[in-house]
Amino acid sequence: MKKWLLVALLSTGAQAYEPDRDQILRFEPSPFQNTELNCQRDKDVVPRRSDLVLDHYALLAADNGERVATITVTNGASGQRMFNQEHLVAIMADCSRIYPQSFELTLAAGQQETFQIYFGRRAQPVLQLITNN
Repeated sequence: MKKWLLVALLSTGAQAYEPDRDQILRFEPSPFQNTELNCQRDKDVVPRRSDLVLDHYALLAADNGERVATITVTNGASGQRMFNQEHLVAIMADCSRIYPQSFELTLAAGQQETFQIYFGRRAQPVLQLITNN
């Protein structure tokens, strides 16, 4: 009897962890990563000048519209620097520009780090990420 109870509990627990399919992040192609886009909309939304070097990024999206990027950045300065959402801008498919959700990162001189940034739910996919260095 105890074995059946254990099997029933384990099978119920396994089903409880099934993720909502609308929230599963999937990689999106990044064909514009090394291309200069000439979008005129929201040209006044620019990343704050910094020594942040955007080495590489991968774009992810969920069916519910959630937009995320996994990025690798390097501090190009000779000293420690703090970076935040104002140092990075996303160009969206409708040529609008948006900042990511709030983040803060402190990097030593030459330090490289990989982490995720979030853009919230958006109807338009992210085409490209840009910095101003």
